Amino acid sequence: AGSMFCPLTVDPSGVYFRREGRPGAGKFICGVSPAEDQDVTIDPGMSADDLAAELERRSAHEFFEDQVWPVLANRVPAFAELKVTGSWAGCYDFNTLDYNAVVGPHPEIKNLFFATGFSGHGLQMSVATGRAVAEHLLYSGYRSIDLTRFGFDRITRGERVLERNIV
Repeated sequence: AGSMFCPLTVDPSGVYFRREGRPGAGKFICGVSPAEDQDVTIDPGMSADDLAAELERRSAHEFFEDQVWPVLANRVPAFAELKVTGSWAGCYDFNTLDYNAVVGPHPEIKNLFFATGFSGHGLQMSVATGRAVAEHLLYSGYRSIDLTRFGFDRITRGERVLERNIV
């Protein structure tokens, strides 16, 4: 019953976990973004095979055992008995200013509207973003959810919207 009601949980260290699959199945997704000095830098000339090999190396179980599992076991003692059934590492796009969404009209191109740059948390924000974008397109402005602070013009001004627990 404990895994039936497990929301996305982010430890102050950045390690996160959430229930995966049907309630009660006892499966979880967990991980942590690598520290900046451990992150993969993509060389534009890197072959697809070399990139795949680098990402596979980074999804190794040692990373989990060294950096993720101790935090999980400390946060939720029942996780001390967990068993890894798979791992994955990958790349995703993000805006380099603040790793947050860019939502709203382009300040100069009239028929260009942004809803991008969610840095891995787009699914969590998709319903609210969809509603806000639809309202903006229909009514020329936000109504129920004001996403003005995520507008493109903040990028040109260099104004960051900071979030501490980006996963």
